[in-house]
Amino acid sequence: MKSNLFALELMDGQERLFEALEMRGFLVEKKGPFLTLVSGSAALDYPALKALLTKLSIPIFWDGNNFQLLVNRFPVIMMKKITTEMGREFPVNMNNYHYKWRAFVNRKYGLKVNTMELDPYIACLVKTVNQAGISCLAGCDGHLKHAPNLQFSGVYNGAWFHIIQKRYLNELKLNYTWEVTFKGGTGAQFVARKGETESWDMKKIYEDTLKMAYKLKEHSEEIRERKIYSFKRNQQMKQRAEGYRKSGDYVKLIEWMEEMSTAEGK
Repeated sequence: MKSNLFALELMDGQERLFEALEMRGFLVEKKGPFLTLVSGSAALDYPALKALLTKLSIPIFWDGNNFQLLVNRFPVIMMKKITTEMGREFPVNMNNYHYKWRAFVNRKYGLKVNTMELDPYIACLVKTVNQAGISCLAGCDGHLKHAPNLQFSGVYNGAWFHIIQKRYLNELKLNYTWEVTFKGGTGAQFVARKGETESWDMKKIYEDTLKMAYKLKEHSEEIRERKIYSFKRNQQMKQRAEGYRKSGDYVKLIEWMEEMSTAEGK
């Protein structure tokens, strides 16, 4: 994992606050002596962030949307309270346009999902998948009862993520096997698989999702640009993509999209 939680003892209070918020799924960045949320954050993330910090009695100085921790020390227990703050259930709505080639091609960034509506152990991955320009509607950490999963906005985002996983994530040492499947109401999902004798372990799930999230964040701009260069709204591409989608031939869809991204997105 990124933090250890790596040299955690070397971090000052502000750095620990940054780390905890990032792990909880907030798209936070450093701005001089302040922290702030990046422009791709959901509209409700600022009030949710303020409510969370107030609830935990964390002393913060606010300068507009910029904020700063008012003490030098920030105990690990406070980091844990942030990272484990539970999310709230929300309905996942799918409209016909989610399945369209046009919607996939036109969207440079993903969706602005409210951070505090996401499960804490998968929120960071959901947000960074969207930050990389791959529309992800929601995620569930499984609650130790079933497989953790992400729900994509239609099959094209699922197919594209399959390609991105192969290029950027396959070398990561993960606790579970994660794969894209094409089923369910949203058309595609990214789901964890465990062995028959294994059980779900939230610490291992969290470690997996953070590893993938940090790698995606590192390459998010590159991934967005590759998508823009590779896929167009022209009639030829649309007909090819829609043909694979309507026939349910997702293997061919992935092969074709990978070929297009290799040829056009070098």
